[in-house]
Amino acid sequence: MAWYSKETPLPFDETPMTGFQYLHGDLMARQYKQERLKGQKYPIIHSPSLLDRELIPTGDNSGEPTLHIFGAMQLPRRLSRDEAFGRALVVVDEHPDYFIRKLNTDILVVANSRAKRAYGIQFDNEAREIIHIQRGWSSDVMMYLMPGELRAALPNLYATEKMGDEAIAVVKYFTPDADWTWYATEFDGEDTLFGLVVGLDTELGYFSLSELESVHGCLGLPVERDVYFTPSALTNVKLTIR
Repeated sequence: MAWYSKETPLPFDETPMTGFQYLHGDLMARQYKQERLKGQKYPIIHSPSLLDRELIPTGDNSGEPTLHIFGAMQLPRRLSRDEAFGRALVVVDEHPDYFIRKLNTDILVVANSRAKRAYGIQFDNEAREIIHIQRGWSSDVMMYLMPGELRAALPNLYATEKMGDEAIAVVKYFTPDADWTWYATEFDGEDTLFGLVVGLDTELGYFSLSELESVHGCLGLPVERDVYFTPSALTNVKLTIR
């Protein structure tokens, strides 16, 4: 994930963008017990819909970033709707669970059909700019499992493999109507998570965000994120489930 030293200037720092802000690594290091975040910053756009989306420098001198929408779907911030449609089609062709459609003259709907998660992206076509991102489809009944702050806090895959049970479980997911729980310690930034899985057995393993978003228990309830969970080392987590 795109953390930078607090002193590092980024190409879009001087570009006016509504909702632009930084997550502060010092605060998140304490909240999520992630020492690696100290002295760091993480650029995001805070949408009017309350979604936080990662800003990714393009690598050129334009100062214009790319926006992370979900999973592997990323779009340059400055495009018209139809230009963005062409870019998004490339991603959709590589991911069979994704689909895309145009709505009205200024909205692009991109979705993960497996997870039943969709996003409406609104464009100012004249200014060639994304102006709003909003969740749709099942968002009225399904908790948002990976908000921008958690995505930023989770270490990359394999980053904690030498820590063993001292790795920090950053987030807890659970089925309210079944005996399954997932404690995530790592994330690839798109879909794959690693951590402690408590189900038929208790073991470390990989699981996916789209899988969690598609799972329902015996009463048909979706997976939830435990908003009261305090990040803790796996060794402590295991003590609570014995």
